[in-house]
Amino acid sequence: MDLTFSDSEAAFRDELRAWFATNDPGPEPSGEDANYAWRRDWQRRLAEGGWAGVHWPREYGGRGATLTESAIFFEELGRARAPLPANVLGLLLAGPTLMTYGTDEQKDRYLTPILTAEEIWCQGFSEPEAGSDLAALKTRAVKDGDGWVVTGQKVWTSGAQHSKWCMLVARTDSEVPKHKGLTYFLMDMEQEGVQVRPLVQITGEPEFNELFIEGARIPDENVLGGVGNGWKVALTTLMNERSGLAFFLQVRLRQLLDELVEEAAARGLLDDPVVADELGRLHMKAEILRLTAYRGLSTIEKYGAPGPEGSLTKWMWSETNQELAQFAADLLGADALTMGNRWAYELLRSRGNTIEGGTTEILKNIVAERVLGLPRLKGATA
Repeated sequence: MDLTFSDSEAAFRDELRAWFATNDPGPEPSGEDANYAWRRDWQRRLAEGGWAGVHWPREYGGRGATLTESAIFFEELGRARAPLPANVLGLLLAGPTLMTYGTDEQKDRYLTPILTAEEIWCQGFSEPEAGSDLAALKTRAVKDGDGWVVTGQKVWTSGAQHSKWCMLVARTDSEVPKHKGLTYFLMDMEQEGVQVRPLVQITGEPEFNELFIEGARIPDENVLGGVGNGWKVALTTLMNERSGLAFFLQVRLRQLLDELVEEAAARGLLDDPVVADELGRLHMKAEILRLTAYRGLSTIEKYGAPGPEGSLTKWMWSETNQELAQFAADLLGADALTMGNRWAYELLRSRGNTIEGGTTEILKNIVAERVLGLPRLKGATA
């Protein structure tokens, strides 16, 4: 694995840094709605500058960036302390899936509004009784004339309250093995029969949602990848989910650690050997996370497909981020738990890190089976 950037990659980084230097997203506003509007405006500016969907092919409005250049983009986005685009699920999940399985008409209709944040997307995979077992979902779609009628319930649907479209997987055939009876739909969220109920988190933010679907209609032209091929199409979406954000997350974790070191220094706490030891340990884990992210990138470039590094990176990031937030609270005491304090928010929000985007238990199963070669856990589906 060579971590040296080529001349063209260094030029890409320099061009991006120059653009960030003259395009400040401005201060982050408080409040969920205001924050979302800020991120949506930021994505429009990225699109105008040609920096939205950098990994998308040029024919679809992207920049045609290589994997390494995409990693550079997310690292520089983090270094600039800029937010993720509002339509991150559209850019990282819906867009690449549409490019792989979409018809020409579907690509023409949906891809450009994803880039410009004109139409926001959410992901309707998780269900209340299915846990992390996607194939156990119960939401059903029944053929009716030139379309489908959908009934069911989804949960943990990030950004559903802002979304125009949903990547929805539903069961269309219950007479075949469960993985073969699924179909992937593009569902219009703005129709009768679709109800979004926010789930207010411990932070006070309604980031996730329940999604209730009762008799919603989806036309035939909104089936993606063919009837009965939902499992295969959904796996394409999930592979993109675990490989796209590692570089952004590791930079943000490093920034949080640097902020904690500065605060500890200002309070004269760095002479305490226990404090120094713990900060050193977190620094080491942050560096391991960065190198593992690059190792994952090297695997994709060498073999053409993601390896287990994506699961390792997500697992390591989620637990290290929780350890960092907890140590900040231990170190700063009551000051870190006051209303409006940055570390109070980080401590509360980090509780969800080991659940979202693949639970730690599922990720450990993947590592056990695909890296260590251990027997498959009975009943596991990851």
